[in-house]
Amino acid sequence: MSFIQYLLFFFGFTLFLYLNNSNIIYSHIHTNNQIVIQEILDQRDKIKVQFAYDQEKIKINTLTDLKFSVLNSTTAEHIKNFLARVVISEGSEVFGFDDIKVNDGDFSVKHSFANYGTHQVILRIDTNSSITPAAFDVTVPSYQSSSSSFPFLADSDKSKLDKDNTSTKSITTYLIIGVGVAVSIGMTIILLSILKKK
Repeated sequence: MSFIQYLLFFFGFTLFLYLNNSNIIYSHIHTNNQIVIQEILDQRDKIKVQFAYDQEKIKINTLTDLKFSVLNSTTAEHIKNFLARVVISEGSEVFGFDDIKVNDGDFSVKHSFANYGTHQVILRIDTNSSITPAAFDVTVPSYQSSSSSFPFLADSDKSKLDKDNTSTKSITTYLIIGVGVAVSIGMTIILLSILKKK
């Protein structure tokens, strides 16, 4: 799949998440300092998706294990035999894992992050009866921890990073709205031209 196709999928899927977020509840559970679990509940299809990665092991240019668990939110049993697709967005770069066959509800993908900061992991689950989207955040810290020292960002660096993250989120939101408006205008023009021909 080409870069343009991944980019189109990313924007379309993000727009789909924004338009359907009334059926999704977001929550984050921190089990301990190392493992971060993010959870999304799709109330309509009764599907709960859990996402986890080890904060202590995530580093630049090192394979990181991104783990997913898909459950029936009513029975707490794993959803079985479905297809999954994972797209990882690192700024302008997009990476995809297609047609992942999942037998028992748990699966993982390994990805090497090339950039510091917060990146988005987008998941699509196709079961026999539903399509469930989910989006999660992965933060790659710009410091390296060690047993002897744990350097932190200086306040000025941290505020700059926070400012950059805020502006990136604002740009993404405006971009999604712009794409939605463009699609709506395009569909309206096509519909009007079809009606004129009749």
